[in-house]
Amino acid sequence: MKKMVIFSVLLVITSCACISSDSNPTTLKEGVLTVGVFKYVPPAVYEENGELKGYEVDLISEIAKRMDLKVEYKEYRFSDLLNAVANNEVDCAISDLAVTPEREKIVSFSRAYSKTDIILVVPDDSSITKLTDIVGKKIGVTKGTVDDDKSVELLKSINFEVFRYDNHDELYAALTNGEIDAIISEKNNFDTVQNSGIKCLNEPIATIYSGIAVNKNNKELKSKINDIILELEEESFNQ
Repeated sequence: MKKMVIFSVLLVITSCACISSDSNPTTLKEGVLTVGVFKYVPPAVYEENGELKGYEVDLISEIAKRMDLKVEYKEYRFSDLLNAVANNEVDCAISDLAVTPEREKIVSFSRAYSKTDIILVVPDDSSITKLTDIVGKKIGVTKGTVDDDKSVELLKSINFEVFRYDNHDELYAALTNGEIDAIISEKNNFDTVQNSGIKCLNEPIATIYSGIAVNKNNKELKSKINDIILELEEESFNQ
């Protein structure tokens, strides 16, 4: 797996428990942090041999540990994650959730802990060499993601056809199979794809930052999560 750019070095997870159990935030279930996930966004969250893995899984596990909470995951389609948080079906949600003004109308976000670029991915032999070359082309996105939002924004100035897929695996398979001409994706997702027949354009479409989604009314939980993310940043920088 190629190295991705991390906003703060949170992959270096330590075992020190710095927040005691008597300072637990409000959670739906006592002693449990219920986390909404979409398990198709490597390297942040993915499933391997029936087990959830990824750097966000490591992060939320460490956050729960420092709150003296157990983690319970609830799986959702990506497009349903934020509503699950807003409707108090889960305490929070992860899965490479980019922080945007539109999403902040629905939920609150923790401190950003990673960043990546939105890019255009094409077959190696594609005639597309710049963004404006997608005029009249079939462009794929993962439904409900910030990439989907970006495609809607681009349609205001460039004429192309959008094809929406349920997850990144289906999206990249569609590109490989020739169903679409290009895809809008996040660079960290592209870096996990083991496919020598595709490439990304050098110029990013946009840069995004990711955080943990929390219900807007649960200020205590957001505060505790932010405290721990800051602790992890400071510990990483001091190593």
